Amino acid sequence: MAGRCIQWNDDLALPKYADRETCAAIISHFYFPIKPRTIATWPLVVRKPNRSAIYDVEEILNYAEKKFKSAHAYKQA
Repeated sequence: MAGRCIQWNDDLALPKYADRETCAAIISHFYFPIKPRTIATWPLVVRKPNRSAIYDVEEILNYAEKKFKSAHAYKQA
């Protein structure tokens, strides 16, 4: 939903569950820049309590860490 405000910043504790926008903000803070639409393509468990996608933040962080560690790394000249 456009114009939605994100309810998380680095001063707050991590929530147990979050929507795509909040998850994207958390992953961008800890690992790498990401857009909410990318999270929709990841193989994760989604809950839809009232037609909005909710993710387990711990599961999302584990998957992001796995992607980060498996990314190709090289030294720039």
